Amino acid sequence: MPGYDIAKETGTWTMGKASDNWSQCLQKMGVPADMVEQVTKEKYVIEASVSGDSYTYKMTEFGVTTQNTFKLGVECDETDSSGTHKVTHTVEGDAIVSTYPDYDGKGLKFQTRRHFLDDNTIHSHFKIGDLEGWMESVRV
Repeated sequence: MPGYDIAKETGTWTMGKASDNWSQCLQKMGVPADMVEQVTKEKYVIEASVSGDSYTYKMTEFGVTTQNTFKLGVECDETDSSGTHKVTHTVEGDAIVSTYPDYDGKGLKFQTRRHFLDDNTIHSHFKIGDLEGWMESVRV
């Protein structure tokens, strides 16, 4: 059974296409309505690296860089522009699944499933509460 090769993510990525409801997804994740347009136009950059069984994502958006390191199957704190969230990353089949049991501190369940469409494109499916959407990341 093929698994998700997280080492294949090593490199630099930016946002490509997104679902028509991407703005709604952002609002559900807590992005203020007056910031949604700016966020949808932002071309953030993610640098992914692997060291042993630790995985690091360094993300730059709006000129601010955050760095998060995790191990598969171990709950950790992840910081982004909206704050710090508890998350567990696991591999399920050909996808890496990130589960946030309480994304907003009010019980909002948030999960992403990422899989490769090809060597240079990652498709991320989001389930944010009862709302679903997707986006793609492309290798820079």
